[in-house]
Amino acid sequence: METTNKKSVQLLIDTVWRKGLTRIVISPGSRNAPLILGFSSHPKYTCYSVPDERAAGFIALGMAHQTNSPVALVCSSGSALLNYYPSIAEAFYRKIPLVILSADRPERLIDQGDGQTIRQNNVFANHILFSSQLAEFPSSDIEIELNRKSLYIALLKAIPSPTEKGGPVHLNIPFEEPLYETEQLQSEPFTDSGLVKPTSNIDKSDIKKVAQLWNSSRNIIILVGQKDVNPVLDKHLIQLSKNAVILCETTSNISVPNSINCIDRLITPFNEEDRSKFKCDLLITLGDNIVSKRIKAILRKDKPQNHFHIEVTDMAPDTYQCLTQHLAGTENEFFENLIPRIHIQDQEYVSYWSTINTHRKEQQIEFVNSATFSDFKVMSYLNRHIPSASILHLANSTSVRYAQLFDWSQELTFHANRGTSGIDGIVSTAMGTAITTDKIVYLIVGDISFFYDTNAWWHRHVPSNLKVIVINNNGGGIFRLIDGPHSTGQLENHFETHQKNSVKHIALGFGVDYFCATNLIQFQTKFEELSTLKNPGILEVITPQAENAGILKDYFKSFNN
Repeated sequence: METTNKKSVQLLIDTVWRKGLTRIVISPGSRNAPLILGFSSHPKYTCYSVPDERAAGFIALGMAHQTNSPVALVCSSGSALLNYYPSIAEAFYRKIPLVILSADRPERLIDQGDGQTIRQNNVFANHILFSSQLAEFPSSDIEIELNRKSLYIALLKAIPSPTEKGGPVHLNIPFEEPLYETEQLQSEPFTDSGLVKPTSNIDKSDIKKVAQLWNSSRNIIILVGQKDVNPVLDKHLIQLSKNAVILCETTSNISVPNSINCIDRLITPFNEEDRSKFKCDLLITLGDNIVSKRIKAILRKDKPQNHFHIEVTDMAPDTYQCLTQHLAGTENEFFENLIPRIHIQDQEYVSYWSTINTHRKEQQIEFVNSATFSDFKVMSYLNRHIPSASILHLANSTSVRYAQLFDWSQELTFHANRGTSGIDGIVSTAMGTAITTDKIVYLIVGDISFFYDTNAWWHRHVPSNLKVIVINNNGGGIFRLIDGPHSTGQLENHFETHQKNSVKHIALGFGVDYFCATNLIQFQTKFEELSTLKNPGILEVITPQAENAGILKDYFKSFNN
C-alpha cells in the first residue's frame, strides 16, 4: 500500500484502527498532507472532508457521540487548530471521545515569523485529557517507543469503557518539508503496550451508607441530568419510583412512567409552603448538566441533608453546593448493589408530588389549546408530531428550554450540546449525528444559532435523514425571557440580534430543500412535507417576536389559577 513516507504517521495509521478508530474528519491543508495521504490511502478508514475546522470539530463530535466511539480530527498548522476549541470544550465536559491530530511546523520555526505557525503543543491544556507531541522521524528505538506510548495513552484516555468515560485528546505532529512524498508501507507486527483502563468499582461500604440513609429518609429525590439511553437504568428507576421522586429532563433520555419530566412546570409556581414540602432528606444525582436554573436555585437554597452524585469520572461538580460524596462508578453498578439493601414501599412524598404533576399536565392542556401562534405553540405541536423513532437534537437558548415544558414520547432519543451550552456548532453536531445513523434526525434551532453555524452545510457529506426546523423570531428571543436586558435600554440594539439574513438563500445556496411557514396551518402542512421528504430539508417557521415572551409568561401564570 502506497502511503506517506513520514514514519510517525505510518505508526499512527497502523495503530489507531486496531483500537477501533476508523472515522477521520479532515480539513484540507498542506502541512497536514502526510496525515491526509496516510488516512485516505488506508482501506480501514472512512474519511470526510470538511473545510471549516469549527464545523468539522462539531461534526466529529456528533459522530463520536452517536457511535460511542472515537473520531479523529485532522487539520493543518496555525490558527486552523484553534477553531477546534469550541468542540473540544464540549467534548471535555460531556466526555465524548475526540482524537485531535494537528500538523505543525518544526520546532525550530516556532515564534520565528514563519507563516501559519503558532504555539500548538498543549494548546488545549485546560480542556484536554491528554496532550503530547510526536517525533516526526523517530530515529532510535527509544524515540519509536516514546511515540508509540503517546499513541497508546492518548487512545486509552479517549476511548470510553464500561468503567471509565472517554474524552478529547490531542497529538501534535511537526512535519519538515517535503510533505507529499510517499513509499510502500512496511507494516510491522502490532504489539499492545499492556496499558488498560483501570477498573472503577464503588466501595461497598459507601453503598451500605447510602442504603442506611435511604431507609431512614422519607423525602428522597433522584435527579437525572444529561445522559445517553440506558434501559438497565430505566428498570432500576422504575423499581425505585415508589420510594423516590424521579426528576429528569428530555436530555436525560429516561423512560420511566412515573418520572416527573417537566421540572420547571412543577416547581415554577411554588410558594414558600410548596418549597417547604418539596425539601428532601436525600438527593441522589446522576448524569451531566441540568437545564433548569430553577431546580438549581431551589436545591442550593433548601439544601438536602445528604447528596450523593454517581458517575464514572474523576471530576464531579458540586452543582447544588451540598455534595456529601461523589461515588465514582456506573449508575447500573450502584443501583444493582443498593436495591437489595433498601426497603421499597409507597411514600406519601412521592404520591403528593405525582398528584401535583398530574394537575399541572391538565392545566397545561387547557393553555396549549387556547395559545396563539408562537414559539410555544410551535413547540407544543412538535411535541405531539415528531415521530417517536427519531433522534431529536435541541439547540441551546430557547429551543432546549421550551422543550422541557412538555412530556415527550419516551421512545425519542434526545441530543443537545449541554457541556458548555453554547450556540456554536449546533447544526454541525446534528449533521454528524445524522451521518452516522439510519434514524431520522430532527434539529430544532433558533435563527441566530442557525446562522452562526452556516458552514455546517459546506461539505459533500450532507445526509438525507437530517431535517432542520428553524424557529425564526428575528434574533435572540432568549433575552426577552430574562429580566436583565430589559432594564438596560439596549435590548434591541445589543442583546437581541436582529438580522436580515435569509434562511431560504442559505438552503438554496447549499442545494437543500426549503419550506417556510408564518402561521399554524402553514406550519402543520409544511412540517408534514418536511417529515416525508427523502432529502435533507430546512423548515423556517417565522414566529411573532413581540408576543413570544408574553405567551410564555402567561403559561407559567396559568398554574396559579
